[in-house]
Amino acid sequence: MKSLLEQLPSIVAEGKKEAERVMERAESNYRLGLQTRELVVPSRDSNWQDMFRQKPQSAAPASDPNTLIYGDNLLAMAALLAGSDSAQSLRSKVDLIYIDPPYDSKADYRTKISLSESQIEQRPTTIEQFAYSDTWVEGTASYLSMLVPRLVLMRELLSERGSIYVHLDWHVNGYVRAILDEVFGKQNFRNEIIWTYFGFKRSTTRKFPQKHDTIYSYFKNEDYYWKTQYKPHSAEYLNPHSPSKSLISLS
Repeated sequence: MKSLLEQLPSIVAEGKKEAERVMERAESNYRLGLQTRELVVPSRDSNWQDMFRQKPQSAAPASDPNTLIYGDNLLAMAALLAGSDSAQSLRSKVDLIYIDPPYDSKADYRTKISLSESQIEQRPTTIEQFAYSDTWVEGTASYLSMLVPRLVLMRELLSERGSIYVHLDWHVNGYVRAILDEVFGKQNFRNEIIWTYFGFKRSTTRKFPQKHDTIYSYFKNEDYYWKTQYKPHSAEYLNPHSPSKSLISLS
């Protein structure tokens, strides 16, 4: 049996072919529409006009509402690439993509839901509901086969100044990094961001604990959009410094 590393080239090749089939359907008369289930109108107290201000040049027109899509993102991206009679195709129009896919952790996950009781004096009842499964028929190979075509379609959606951030953990980040290099180009890799967290309940008797996730950052090409982030200095730092030096770069 081939190792996962030996299977990787064929996994990537098959994933690209699947993405090509999706794009061919998007360019044909075939349309996979999105059905509207709910419209959310901002409250009167919210400054909803800010939602449409300071859009990058390649973003959708200010009159277009934000859209929340529920469903398989492969089908959702097919619909976004194809467009419809009421919405233009978003091919090469998305400036930012952030994804937090399953981690191939080989576990099922549940979420806790609170149910209000009819009697006010009683406490809400908490039940567990199935959230999603992170188990794969053929293990990590199946997981990577799922991920490759989706990454290819995301690249098609990205604008020429667009960027993507892929959030992973220790289970598969090495394999996915190699796939990202193939899909987006190794030269377009920009950063490996480490998100640390506390893990007090993790066993340390035979190993160091897992205490961080990884976020890979890629851009579509060299002419990418980037805005340096700042935060104010603390009062302790500013005193006795000049107020004119009240910002610090996070880059």
